[in-house]
This record gives sequence, structure tokens and C-alpha cells, in this order.
Amino acid sequence: MTLGGIPHLPFQEFTVSSLEALLNILKKARIKDSEIEVSTSEESQHTACSKPIIHVLVMTAKGEGPGEHKDLAALYQYCPGCGSAVRVL
Repeated sequence: MTLGGIPHLPFQEFTVSSLEALLNILKKARIKDSEIEVSTSEESQHTACSKPIIHVLVMTAKGEGPGEHKDLAALYQYCPGCGSAVRVL
């Protein structure tokens, strides 16, 4: 495990069989007070295969009250065409 329980180092690239497998890895890491958000961007394409990139954000609570901002703990990009993921932040 790396700092804060996030299971990958920044800029670490790895293969993963599916988006669900990546999400399971992040859920099993039990990153303290985290929420996982997934978004797809048609504008962001993987340079190797031109498939749309899926962004996976690991957000942690910044404050305890309702409406408080969240901090970005980690950002992953996943390519379903190649089955590759990279931790960007």
C-alpha cells in the first residue's frame, strides 16, 4: 500500500481486466472516508487504440458538514479497449 491507503503510485500503469475489477481494487483498499466517482469523456481518447478514456476519481471528505467540499485523493484513467489503467494523480 502507498500513502493514504491508495494501492498505486502516481503515474503507475498496470493491466486490469475490466472497470469493475479496477473499482474492486479501490474498494478493497478501503481508502479512509473515500467515495469513488466514474465518468466517461468522449473527448479524451487513449492514444494507443483511440477508445474513450474512463476517469475514476477517488474523493475524500474535506469537512464534516453537509455541502462541504471534497478533496481529490487519486485520479485514475482506464482504457476498456486495452484493459490498461494508470494512476494519474
